Amino acid sequence: MKTVIVYYSQSNNTRSAAELLKEKVQASCVELKEVRRGNGLQAFFHTQTKLLEDPWAEAKDADRLYLMLPIWAGRSVPAMNAFLRDPKATFQNKEVIIITFQASKKLKHSARVHDYVGSYVRKGGGVVKETYALVGGTMNVFIGDELIRKRMEEVRWDTL
Repeated sequence: MKTVIVYYSQSNNTRSAAELLKEKVQASCVELKEVRRGNGLQAFFHTQTKLLEDPWAEAKDADRLYLMLPIWAGRSVPAMNAFLRDPKATFQNKEVIIITFQASKKLKHSARVHDYVGSYVRKGGGVVKETYALVGGTMNVFIGDELIRKRMEEVRWDTL
């Protein structure tokens, strides 16, 4: 089973988590990189940014995708919106696990983001297998590898 982790990280919280998960599930990582960095206002209005490279080049052949992203302004980040809406996006026959990080300990926005991301997965023929809402740092603040490791203990990577 080919597993690919697709993630966006601005403050290194999600990147650190993706690298940790990569070792646990024997996956490759695809970082979403933008031509011009997105912001919270763009996230709020569900806009997308232009991505560098072609993240679907590696993700297209995956059987399992982990989609990892921070939540900004209660929404999915513009880079992930671009990935989800890419004309090459196909989730056909893919199991998808969504992992989000947000600043607030009240995880009320995570369900909305999981539904939003999941709708693209289902529309593209995939199945959302699991979702996880984790607390990260405030925007642009790295909480450190130790706290990331602790947060990632919630992810049941060994049973998927």
